[in-house]
Amino acid sequence: MASLKELLGDDYKEGMTVEEIEAALADKEFVDPSTLPESVSKKLFDKTASELATVKKELRKLKESSMTAEEKVQEELNKAQELQKTYAKELAKLKAKEIFVEAGLIEKDYASLLDAVVSEDEEVTTTRAKAMVDVINAQKKAVEQAVKAELLKDTPKPPAGGPGGVITKEHFDKMSSKEQLEFIQKNPNWKEILNIEL
Repeated sequence: MASLKELLGDDYKEGMTVEEIEAALADKEFVDPSTLPESVSKKLFDKTASELATVKKELRKLKESSMTAEEKVQEELNKAQELQKTYAKELAKLKAKEIFVEAGLIEKDYASLLDAVVSEDEEVTTTRAKAMVDVINAQKKAVEQAVKAELLKDTPKPPAGGPGGVITKEHFDKMSSKEQLEFIQKNPNWKEILNIEL
């Protein structure tokens, strides 16, 4: 990297102030202009851009002046239809958001779905949003059932009993042999529980 003395050459003096350095650098060219791509000055660019904008305005005025009354009405009608489509789409988007919020979804959950669901037709959008909510709810219910089934699978079955959890002889007699055997194994005092005298 070149030192300040090398950059300034003959203009360099010991103890130069920042202002003196800036003044000395202002006259120097550190890059050979012939190596740079051809460019347009900002002044020329701004002038050309301004002229282009003026020409576009004049062209629009010329088109409008040469248009018949019917063509002008048609152009205004086209603008109104475009505006109507835009508003219809925004209204449909709001309706879809309402459906998603009512279903308990938060914006970060449904934001990516909006573009796929929203159309210019509010009824189509409503149908799509409701279908999407139905799919989400069905998946949610399936996951909940799977989790519940998994939890219940590992839960031991309680012994059958009468009111208050007490097993009577009648309940014991109605049990399958397997259930009776499990009850006897779990309750060494099963005879006392059932009030059986031998």
